[in-house]
Amino acid sequence: MLNDKPILMLPNPTTVDRATRNGGRGSTRYPEHNEQVRRILPKFRRLESAFDSERGKISESMAGINPEYALVFETVGTIENFVNAVRKIEGLDWLSEIEEYFDSDDDFYQVKDGEKVEDKQLNGRLFLMMSDQQAMRELKSLWEKYQDGDPFEYGYGKWKNLFSQLKDIRLWDVQDRFYNTGLIEVLNEKIEIGQETIKFEIELWFRSNSGKRLEAANNIKQLIQTAQGKVIYESTIEQISYHAILVETPISIFDDLQNDSNIKLIKADSIMYFRPVGQTIVEFPPINEEENEIDIDPYEIDDSLSPAIALFDGLPLQNHQLLKDRLIIDDPDNFEEDYQASERIHGTTMASLIIHGELDSQNLPIKRPLYVRPIMKPNPYAYGVRSEHIPEDILPLDLIHRAVKRLFEGDGDEEPVAPNIKVINISIGDLSRPFDLQISPWAKLLDFLSLKYNVLFIVSAGNHTGAIRLDIERDEFQKVKDEPFVEQQLIKFISDSIVERRILSPSESINSLCIGASHTDASTVSVLGRRVDLIKNPEIMSPYSRVGLGYRNSIKPDVLFSGGKQLYLENVIGDNGFALLELANSTLAPGHKVAIPGSSGNLNEVAYTRGTSNATALATRAAANIYEMLEDLLSGNENGSDIMKNYGVLMLKTLLVHGASWNQAYDLYNQVLRTPGDSTFKDKQVPRYLGYGFVDENKVLNGSEQKVTLIGFSRLKKEEGHIYQVPLPPSLSSNKIKRRLTITLTWFTPLNNNNQKYRQAHLWFNSENDILQVNRQEADGRAVQRGTVQHEIFEGDTAAAFIEGDTLSIKVSCREDAGGLRQIEIPYTLAVTLEVAEGIEIPIYTEVKDRLRTLIRTRQ
Repeated sequence: MLNDKPILMLPNPTTVDRATRNGGRGSTRYPEHNEQVRRILPKFRRLESAFDSERGKISESMAGINPEYALVFETVGTIENFVNAVRKIEGLDWLSEIEEYFDSDDDFYQVKDGEKVEDKQLNGRLFLMMSDQQAMRELKSLWEKYQDGDPFEYGYGKWKNLFSQLKDIRLWDVQDRFYNTGLIEVLNEKIEIGQETIKFEIELWFRSNSGKRLEAANNIKQLIQTAQGKVIYESTIEQISYHAILVETPISIFDDLQNDSNIKLIKADSIMYFRPVGQTIVEFPPINEEENEIDIDPYEIDDSLSPAIALFDGLPLQNHQLLKDRLIIDDPDNFEEDYQASERIHGTTMASLIIHGELDSQNLPIKRPLYVRPIMKPNPYAYGVRSEHIPEDILPLDLIHRAVKRLFEGDGDEEPVAPNIKVINISIGDLSRPFDLQISPWAKLLDFLSLKYNVLFIVSAGNHTGAIRLDIERDEFQKVKDEPFVEQQLIKFISDSIVERRILSPSESINSLCIGASHTDASTVSVLGRRVDLIKNPEIMSPYSRVGLGYRNSIKPDVLFSGGKQLYLENVIGDNGFALLELANSTLAPGHKVAIPGSSGNLNEVAYTRGTSNATALATRAAANIYEMLEDLLSGNENGSDIMKNYGVLMLKTLLVHGASWNQAYDLYNQVLRTPGDSTFKDKQVPRYLGYGFVDENKVLNGSEQKVTLIGFSRLKKEEGHIYQVPLPPSLSSNKIKRRLTITLTWFTPLNNNNQKYRQAHLWFNSENDILQVNRQEADGRAVQRGTVQHEIFEGDTAAAFIEGDTLSIKVSCREDAGGLRQIEIPYTLAVTLEVAEGIEIPIYTEVKDRLRTLIRTRQ
């Protein structure tokens, strides 16, 4: 039902040139030419020797094959569009560009005001390429030109830049193939339980030439066979440069992980990484308390409406009274045959939250059926806990790719199964792949699919369930546990352990929304018992919610939704005399009351759960409600169906973020974490915990006379700009009243997999805030421009003088970022809210609405 103060539509913008951007950064000191030659010459000679040595190891069975080797060029700084210089050399095949950070040393360091900056890490790159002997000879020739100071031919100048910035040159080796993949840890777990074989993923270097891809895959399959292994599945997704093989081998092939290992498979140059599988796991606490039962008020669903929301998760208990007749379960892989009713936990809880919200809030269910695609099964390796995971015999990327394609294109000759889907909920993550500078193939897949099918992925940041060590003496904790400084100690502990708490793949996806959890819920707790609530301030990130930042320091998580309050139990032993708190796994309140499978087969049982999965489900529910609001809003517009088709998904993305704010949380984090002279606190510190903040759905769904929200949409090419005019309410003029201006811009960017910048389209807005006398609050102006969401809040209480007919100008601009954008038009949506505090008798909504009509008429 549309409220009486609905969102207003902005007038069409005028087209202009894009805005210019301010830049500027510190300088890096590189070695002088002679120093660099002295440094690199021995490295080049070692590389030549390694090439000759590896070539000598080629077996007779591979006679006639021109061997290739993966080269690594480590540079301080980057070289723009270096891929073009690589393509000039025959036999040299571009593989990847990876961001890296290097410690400064006597050769490379940052300079500020003419002085060396000590202990400052330097941004750099790993340029990776496949080289044969012919290419190696040409590289040697280019190096000799640099060494002798000779000029480089046209098109080869970037090689001179590379040699000047080169920190190291080497072969990609065995250690690289296991670095930060998590496979070593999984191997040790499997060995400990006596497992003799292991399934794992081999991620190959993606070769743009299909013939070379086939040759590399066949070579690896031979080596797998030689190692007494077998190939389970092979997947290639060209659009994201992904080529992988799912394999099972004896676990013993990993006994020796040195470069001189006798196992040729682990030394194969075609292999980028060895990765574990089956690590997308969700767990549910043992139910040691009696579940509650709930009486269901009948509220019929409208079967005539097609589903707009999809849940990719475990299989729900579809006959639970809270879910019955509200789900469309699509299970083409027949995952259901592996599930007992009591094991259908995570999918049941997620479906319950999306449909009903937390049951203690007594919300109305969403209007449409929920589409569910099972992508998990019960975890056979879980002991003592109920757990579900993406099975080991499936590549997650292939499963997600097929599932999304089935929605919009169908399988084979079949029709699309749910082409009206606007949002896909993914409340799971890969525990073996916390985000670490390099964007994951899974995140790349979501970015590609969101653009191709115009669909929004809402992804959980992931949970961290480890113990918390507080800088409080163990024997003192019970005396002080309710004091405010306990909360401050918690924030410090999380800050000191952010490396272990990074968001999980695929939540770093730049086109998707990553959801973190706040320490809030609607439950009532009657008895805490031994459980401890470490947080007294509701506006704080939950201790289990993982932290950002995202790719290229973009803001991740994007926003926080309620994840349910998490309590802790004190470990009486402590940690070296200090207080140690462990997660209280319980299905009692607090938390979100949700549907669960009953232990005795009951179909109306509920329990309390919590986590970023819950927060993500509630974000998805909010998207469902916003979608219905937009449908109502545009139903009277003659172009309403086209607007929803082309811009509806981006409107959902924009409006989900539009209600976000740090509120009072910034003051707490500022008090606890900020150090003197820290200029990056609002740029790279606070956003890693709060993102853009806590979402207030009422800001978008419910209007008032003291607030007006407008939304605009269009398409931009690179170097273009659009100017929007927002009418100003005369009653606000010359009044010393606190006012707030909120502006949110979102888009889906095309991708460039050959460029570390990755994001092809960078859009941003500039607003002429002087006319309202408002200033930027919350996130830093640089931080908000690194992803595909720019969300800014401006406030002021100085009297702003303007006259009847004045407008606020907002300019949206587009530039090419990663290259290859050409003349592609980029759709975007823009939301603007102007408000004063409730109770102040200024009719902002009515005055803006009336002047909007006048502005539109004058343009016709």
